Amino acid sequence: MKLPEYVTVKEVKKICKALGIRDWTTLKKPEVKEEEARIILEELNPKGMKIPLEDFRIGLEVELEHGTRYKEANVTNNHPLLTGKIVIAHLKESLDYYQRLDVAEVEGDLLKAFASGNLKKAAQKYKKLAQARLKLAQTEASLL
Repeated sequence: MKLPEYVTVKEVKKICKALGIRDWTTLKKPEVKEEEARIILEELNPKGMKIPLEDFRIGLEVELEHGTRYKEANVTNNHPLLTGKIVIAHLKESLDYYQRLDVAEVEGDLLKAFASGNLKKAAQKYKKLAQARLKLAQTEASLL
């Protein structure tokens, strides 16, 4: 079954222009500038949530996977405000959501590296995992 385009490219272009940010329909990589993240966060203005700008920016980059990054999973067409709302929903679950996600993803990469017998890659992933776990621990400590 072919699903309709719920969020049009035209709408995303219009919103990007209104926000004064780049046209996100043309993004080749899921990279969000700090200023863009600030504009989007201010526009959404979640009440009572103290969201570090860098965490929000990282969340936007992660959640662009619901846009044009994967054609079969595209539900937002990279709409910046919808993408921002996805980020806020996850941060409402837990302010360390993206640090936890990073640990889980690196653990998966480490497993794949071991399964393929690529010990050099496994060593790199293990180092990255240690860094991700450290960042998560620091975030957890800051939330106490």
